[in-house]
Amino acid sequence: MPATNVTPPRDRTMAGSKRRGVASTRGRFLRLHDMVASTGLSESTIRRRVRDGDLPKPIALTTRCVGWWERDFEAWADKHRASGTDD
Repeated sequence: MPATNVTPPRDRTMAGSKRRGVASTRGRFLRLHDMVASTGLSESTIRRRVRDGDLPKPIALTTRCVGWWERDFEAWADKHRASGTDD
């Protein structure tokens, strides 16, 4: 049987990127304590602003753990810096 020169399909998942040592284009995940430290807002205020649509929605990482893409948070922070609002 002749050998074929077929390459396997590339794994395009986050896990596949990590195995190849390639960083995500969206950065890393920020956990709730990172959001508190970065914004100076309390946990309850962050949750309320997510509910009201003022902050990006977090991504479920596990059944009990959520995180925000760093790039999404930076875009939100840049928008609020540009508008000159403190909240």
